[in-house]
Amino acid sequence: MIGIIYRKYINLNDFKISKGVFALTYDKEKLLKIVKKNEQAEIACLEKLIAVPTCYSKGHDMKPVISQLIEEFEKRKYKVQSFLTSGAPVVVAELDLGMDKTLLFYNHYDIQPEEPLDEWRFPPFKLTSRNGRLYGRGVCDDKGPIVANIFGIQTALESGYEPKCNVRFIIEGEEETGGLGLEEFCNANPKSLKSDGCVWERASAIPNQRSQLFTGVKGCVTFELRAKGLSVDAHSGDAPILTNPAWRLVWALSTLKNQNEEILIDGYYDDVVPPRKEELQLFKKYPPDAIDSYKKQYNTEKFLLGRDKVEFWKELTLRPTCTICGLLSGWTGQGSKTIVPKEAMAKVDLRIVPNQKVERVQRLLREHLDKKGFQDIEIDDWGGYEANKTPFDHPFVKLLANLVKDFSGKNPLIIPSSGSSGPAYLFGDHTAWAHCGPVDPKANAHAPNESISITELKYMTALIAATAMELG
Repeated sequence: MIGIIYRKYINLNDFKISKGVFALTYDKEKLLKIVKKNEQAEIACLEKLIAVPTCYSKGHDMKPVISQLIEEFEKRKYKVQSFLTSGAPVVVAELDLGMDKTLLFYNHYDIQPEEPLDEWRFPPFKLTSRNGRLYGRGVCDDKGPIVANIFGIQTALESGYEPKCNVRFIIEGEEETGGLGLEEFCNANPKSLKSDGCVWERASAIPNQRSQLFTGVKGCVTFELRAKGLSVDAHSGDAPILTNPAWRLVWALSTLKNQNEEILIDGYYDDVVPPRKEELQLFKKYPPDAIDSYKKQYNTEKFLLGRDKVEFWKELTLRPTCTICGLLSGWTGQGSKTIVPKEAMAKVDLRIVPNQKVERVQRLLREHLDKKGFQDIEIDDWGGYEANKTPFDHPFVKLLANLVKDFSGKNPLIIPSSGSSGPAYLFGDHTAWAHCGPVDPKANAHAPNESISITELKYMTALIAATAMELG
């Protein structure tokens, strides 16, 4: 198993969140005043991080951002180390306050590619403030949360209430590409992963908005499939006598999944753990408007295959997927160019769930294409992550849920897994972890015009302060 532990699941009818349950001691208004006092410094810190392009897949120089992070931690009296790996360095910052418990933060400083540039309203590497939002590549995923977490701990220390825990940050630089650097670090430094709770990237809540509290992630395996023909593009008049790589790739891709979204790779579902009864019961208790934020985000009234209610959540969070992420072949410019392209390429990801293994999925795809007669299709494996979950009833999950309720005025949706992925499987055997925040249709993570609301940044910072003060 990959750090997946199933215990008693939380029944939302029984999971009444109130201040009395945990006897919270922090002064929320005082925390917010300190956050407001430090707001310009916090935004300035974020501005410096955004100004540094850090897309690992594009070979950006990571040294400047490493230096900035080290500087921010050292001036706050953290002990900081930068661990070299075969990929991007891993930054570890520790604040030992002599406490029995430790609060861990996982973040990443790398970003998605900024393209397409012509769709950006503002320069992607210049932090821009407009109408209560901050724009820039990485501002939402994940440089904004890094800064909020750093200033959140600072807020706790300035509040006069001593945090009840030691603090450790682990910040990597290959999250968006599934690189091996973090795995190398974790294998060499397992003690650094031990804590009493890990904030996975972010924890935020905004008044009168419902947050989603995720206690798991799917895994993800990424590939590049390539079909090759001649050494040059050919005249399309010769199409009857030439192999067309674009058609070869299209035909190969069509064998992976049918129109009912069923994945056709032999053996792919053999290791899939079916949704548990408790998970399906959890989905049934979600409020009717829980899906509305997704409708708003994607400007749609219905979803693929009419999925709704329990089926919507089951497929989104607990079932494996197969997705074509990109296609490239031949002439894609303006006007006509009648050719047989010399090659074709597709980028594909397979989101996997508990018990599915990255190496097995990689092997199954190769075997599937060979069996279907596509031995000529080349596969570049770009690595991947396995799935991981924290138990619903872990004290750290309950604490975050309680804090979110206090900040937002609404019970969070406790969701057993995110549809997205990350390297949580490296941490799951050592610590509980969770990720939470409101759905923001304007965030545009991984897309042009990525942004975060200044309001969320403020409340995220204050909630992190409260977490540090209550974990004890």
